[in-house]
Amino acid sequence: MGIPLYFRWLSERYPAISQLIAENRIPEFDCLYLDMNGIIHNCTHKDSDSPTFRLTEDKMFIAIFNYIEHLFGKIKPKKLFFMAIDGVAPRAKMNQQRARRFRTALDAEVAKERAIKAGVEMPKEEAFDSNCITPGTEFMAKLTQQLRYFITKKVSEDVDWQGVEVVLSGHEVPGEGEHKIMEYIRMAKAQPDYESNMRHCLYGLDADLIMLGLLSHDPHFCLLREEVTFGRQGQKKSKELEHQNFYLMHLCVVREYLELEFQELKEPGVLSFPFDMEHIIDDFILMAFFVGNDFIPNLPKLHINEGALALMFKVYKSVLPKGDGYINEKGVINLSRLEALLDELSDVEYRFFESDNANANWFKGKLMAKVDVMKKEKTSHLVMSTAQKEIFCSVKSFVNNRGTGQQSLDLPPTLPARDRKFVEDLAGSLRLHWKTIDDVEGNRHLRLEFPKSGDNEEDDESEDGESALAIMRVMKRYEKAEVLDVSAEEAQEEMERNYQEKFRNWKDDYYRTKFEWGIGDEEEMTKLAENYVEGLQWVLYYYYRGVASWGWFYGYHYSPMISGDKRVLDVKKGLKANLNFRLGQPFRPFQQLMGVLPDRSKRIVPVPYHELMTSTDSPIIDFYPREFELDMNGKRMEWEAVVKIPFIDEERLLSAMKTKDHLLTEAERVRNEFGATLKFSYSPDVDIVYPSSLVGIFPDIPHSHCVVNIFDLPTMDGLEVFVGLVDGVNLGAAALAGFPSLKMLPHTGSLEFHGVTVFQQESKKESMVITLTESESRTNVQEAQARLGHRVYVGYPFLQEAKVFRVSDELFDYVLSDSDIGQVIPVPHSPQEIEIWRKRAQRIENTYSKRLGMIIGPVESLMHVDMLKGLKKTDDGATIKEYAQIPGMETDYASQVVVDEVISEDQRFLEKAALPLAEEFPEGTRAFFLGEFNYGRPLEVIRHEGNKAEVWVLTVLGREPDFGQEIVRKAELATLYTPSYAVARMLNLNALVLSKVTSSFSVMVDEQRINLGLNLKFEAKKLKVLGYSRRGPNGWEFSQKAIDLLQQYMVKFPEFIAGIQRKPQGDIYVPTDFYRPDVAPTKIKEIQSWLKSIEAKDFERVPLEAEQLDSDVVKMIEQAADAALQNNSKIVGTKIKGVPRRGLLKPSDAEHRLGNQKFSLGDRVVYVPDSGRVPIATRGTVVGLTRTSRTTLLDVVFDVTFMGGTSLGDRCSPFRGSTVPVSSVLNSTNRQLVVSSRASEDKQPRKKVQQPWTINGHGTSQGALRGRGQFQKAQTPPPLRGSYSRAAVTGQLNGSGPGIRERQRDGGPGADGMHDVSQRQFPVRNRPASMPGPGDQRSQPQNSRGRARGGPLNGSASRGRGQAGMYPNRNGHVAIDKAASEKGITTSSSSPVSYSNVPPPASLDARGRGRGRGVSRGNIFRGDNDRRGRGTNRGRGAIPDTQRE
Repeated sequence: MGIPLYFRWLSERYPAISQLIAENRIPEFDCLYLDMNGIIHNCTHKDSDSPTFRLTEDKMFIAIFNYIEHLFGKIKPKKLFFMAIDGVAPRAKMNQQRARRFRTALDAEVAKERAIKAGVEMPKEEAFDSNCITPGTEFMAKLTQQLRYFITKKVSEDVDWQGVEVVLSGHEVPGEGEHKIMEYIRMAKAQPDYESNMRHCLYGLDADLIMLGLLSHDPHFCLLREEVTFGRQGQKKSKELEHQNFYLMHLCVVREYLELEFQELKEPGVLSFPFDMEHIIDDFILMAFFVGNDFIPNLPKLHINEGALALMFKVYKSVLPKGDGYINEKGVINLSRLEALLDELSDVEYRFFESDNANANWFKGKLMAKVDVMKKEKTSHLVMSTAQKEIFCSVKSFVNNRGTGQQSLDLPPTLPARDRKFVEDLAGSLRLHWKTIDDVEGNRHLRLEFPKSGDNEEDDESEDGESALAIMRVMKRYEKAEVLDVSAEEAQEEMERNYQEKFRNWKDDYYRTKFEWGIGDEEEMTKLAENYVEGLQWVLYYYYRGVASWGWFYGYHYSPMISGDKRVLDVKKGLKANLNFRLGQPFRPFQQLMGVLPDRSKRIVPVPYHELMTSTDSPIIDFYPREFELDMNGKRMEWEAVVKIPFIDEERLLSAMKTKDHLLTEAERVRNEFGATLKFSYSPDVDIVYPSSLVGIFPDIPHSHCVVNIFDLPTMDGLEVFVGLVDGVNLGAAALAGFPSLKMLPHTGSLEFHGVTVFQQESKKESMVITLTESESRTNVQEAQARLGHRVYVGYPFLQEAKVFRVSDELFDYVLSDSDIGQVIPVPHSPQEIEIWRKRAQRIENTYSKRLGMIIGPVESLMHVDMLKGLKKTDDGATIKEYAQIPGMETDYASQVVVDEVISEDQRFLEKAALPLAEEFPEGTRAFFLGEFNYGRPLEVIRHEGNKAEVWVLTVLGREPDFGQEIVRKAELATLYTPSYAVARMLNLNALVLSKVTSSFSVMVDEQRINLGLNLKFEAKKLKVLGYSRRGPNGWEFSQKAIDLLQQYMVKFPEFIAGIQRKPQGDIYVPTDFYRPDVAPTKIKEIQSWLKSIEAKDFERVPLEAEQLDSDVVKMIEQAADAALQNNSKIVGTKIKGVPRRGLLKPSDAEHRLGNQKFSLGDRVVYVPDSGRVPIATRGTVVGLTRTSRTTLLDVVFDVTFMGGTSLGDRCSPFRGSTVPVSSVLNSTNRQLVVSSRASEDKQPRKKVQQPWTINGHGTSQGALRGRGQFQKAQTPPPLRGSYSRAAVTGQLNGSGPGIRERQRDGGPGADGMHDVSQRQFPVRNRPASMPGPGDQRSQPQNSRGRARGGPLNGSASRGRGQAGMYPNRNGHVAIDKAASEKGITTSSSSPVSYSNVPPPASLDARGRGRGRGVSRGNIFRGDNDRRGRGTNRGRGAIPDTQRE
């Protein structure tokens, strides 16, 4: 079953089944299962079809380790972590494996040949053959060894891995990975003490995982998978796992949708037996098998993407009420009920037949209800009935008597349809006109008339001899017609016989084309049908009970048709098949290799067997064809084609291999044996050295505490497989926390063509549309006001806890009074706010409708909420809930989709009282010290003194170097960015030409697009190139490196640049636009070669909003860290007494205490958690910040290498980088959690009180007046000379103080999440060149009249007056590659400009001023919009608006 097709069909039919994973907003799981083969494929070749792609084995193994660790960290299972790799598969699966591997090897060979032909240079290393991901290969043996090392290391060192049972079922254990997982679940569920609300999470990419999850009948079951997109993808996949989106498919919601799908069967009296949703699900699984799976092909014409499953559902709904029970009885087919389903389904096949013959003449006649009485034989012999003979005689007499004056002939109104058609044909042959008219009694009848004069060109010659002869020939033909009387019933029977004959021929053609024998071969037809029915039952056994037979397989490439002859359906011929399977034995690993691999992959197979695959004398050479047919068989996608290769004859294969087995080496013999599933457990009593599995790459594990044993499956002695719901399970609204349910709100469901948009485009198929009921009462604004200040659950159906701080309708906001408890204060909306509210309400309603397929009704009120951010620790040790605005998360919700209460609380977010210090930090606890000195150093609690602790801290003698900020500061000073318009002017380029050359620029060469651009910016993909480009508020900006590169391009290929200049607005370019035809091909190749030499296609691309350092700066940070380690002061233990609780940071409290820190590029950090890929207490430097929907991710280059480390997209050395959330590291540069002693506080210099004008609102902090301002009279200072900024003086870079809505909040920060404005650090941006800064060696004096003297930039002289601000100042304090300062991220700056601490002059707001030269009223800082006053920019030398920063 094609996973993209099935997954897409299910997601579009049931739109609300998948949820994007966000931090701490997914359920808690007991068990995590990994179907490992998807991970292995993704980490070894990433589905790359490039023949030049190479990856070393050690990098593959590390990528696999990181992927496993990432998934474990996302889910954090509580009881079991089960990893399963595909072992030897049943023969039924090997057919599909064989077809895939033959196709893969052929595609790789073709791609390589095309690349060589195109002149692509191939790497010297051998390409990775993905076919080696098959049991028994050397690669898989190495992988098992590496996984054992990795799991041992994690269990020994990672606390989260020590509390769960870790199981590995490798390639040496027979069975497919997902079925080994299901075998465990099946046996565990049969145990008497099985937990009814067990929570499962299964990772994998196969479609059958959905079926396996459903048939477990455990509702708390989710599937974990990467984000799936269809069509053109707007952005290439991120190299870092932390930036990859993952989704959970909630099978509990799928179950509820299926209940709506078959809701009519639940109505009273519809079924003669009890309605049982679990049996409905079992039948759903069986029906899905008819449209294809890994073991038997789909029935002809039944394709998922053409509505096959929807059709099956309709047939099922009509059949089930007629029967006496369900078809799938816990994994056993009830053949009599299956027969009834097939009978009904056979009618569908006739529709396919009619569709294939829609354009045939005979079928058109059938559709028009014509009765084919008068047959036209090849001899043109006519046949007519007696009645038609009489009609002919009347018409003949009418024609022969034309001259008598009779102009028309009326026929009786009682003519049957067949005779009317006869008259119409006859009139046409005799060139008579006919029409239908009403007589005086209202009866309609036919009237024949002679053509009127002038009706056509032949009228004037109607009596000539030639026309008369033609009419005479027609008369004679009808006179000779045979008279044969046939009744209407007989005619219909004749037509039906003709239809059935053509249907039979259509079927016969299918069998002869696909099987090379026709429907007359009864023996072959029966064998085919029996094999297919066997397949249906074998698959059901496999899913519900395990392997029924290792050796059984479906021996055809195609399935039989459903319908048949003589009322015996083709498939029904197999209902008497013997369904008693013989278990047998699985193939040995090498036997499977020889059975599924093509000769193109022979290097994967042991050398002794090569001859069997390649020699013409091999007895099984026919098993390995070099060329084979691909049959699309009605499919649309090429990968769905049927690979027509011969099936393996087991006896011949094993006999041939036996002659070579003795040549195997000892290592190969070991690989050919079966192994056991292993269990890894933590034991503190074990302490051994575990040797490296990859010497020189992975280190030894010096203290291994891992014990490895054989994992025994739960015993089934005296037990039966249990199919169905376990007693005590929680369903629907009672489901456990985190598991969504449509039943949280009253609703109805119906199938509609709703055009839901789940995958980038509207669905054209039916979707189950949910319509909420009783929404009118819930959206009432009075009802909503009652929830102000209360906890609610938002985001239906994926509920999240929040607290309501404001309610609104179209006209008012409603907030709680600060003074009068319970009093609601209405705040009226302005006209603009009314319009904004309407749009917001409409957007929410549309999102539910188009994305989730839910009709929520008109939105009359909104609830504005603070989301539950998580738990936080108070200073006294209590754990309380923290509600806040979370950037990127929705805060406005329609009242009708807000849920007041849930039955199951999330146990992870329960508030807890503080424990006694000795209980929370018992002796021996290891934590981090948060004191003023030795901040962030590891410690151990050695004793307690009252409510204080005595600790042993590992301190460093001397001061730890804080080199990161200094390196970043120097990099900022060394890197200037120039606006694109200034670059274009500097280089004398048209602005469009600059835009084309710096991005992707296509030239058509031999009907192929060749990219000859520098690829420095990617507008559509929203990417920039580190160190070369960035997106400023006024457009793109480029560094000196980028400008130098542009100049090189212009110097080396001036004709090429000139050609673009001649046609700057062109769309399609060809080589002759730039060069003469005789030299154009050579020149284009020279450009390609030069671009390759400068590695223009390998620049470091990052999102526009990301703040990241380029690889050169990161390398300097690495070197500084290495030097610091070499010169590291001695680490000694120091005893410290009287440490309060808040001075201790436990690794397990990292998420609760570190999430609100602020970070800048260059900050030094220490990794705090005792789990994850980074070792605890490892120190590093922040080299990148990226905001996600819920948190900020930090790119950190650590001081030492570690196994889980990455290269951060090739920006740092291997194994030194990692992307981590802010809540996992402690900022040791900007120390925000410092706990100072009284003595240290006394030593601190007193902070200077800020002047009133430097505080937001001219004089008040966020206190009682909430930023509304408090002015005091003062003398006006003398006017300032030159340009200055009011915003810089008042500190209002981000606008005025909080508005009325934020002022009504509970004394916390404003909506932007910022703290008291006095704590803000203002980002310093590029200043215009007219504003010289201290230390600017290139700054020129500026006269008081504003005339700039025009210092040069990059060798280009300034021309004339008034160009101040055209060029950025060398001392402009530019933060390298930073986007606009984000909330919670402090912007780094260097040597900020000093401005006088004076209040604004009284003349500041006077109008009509500013006519002097050089006066600019605009703010030199970005973000100032206060440009009022008619005198702005009126003087010569003023900064034009278009050039403002």
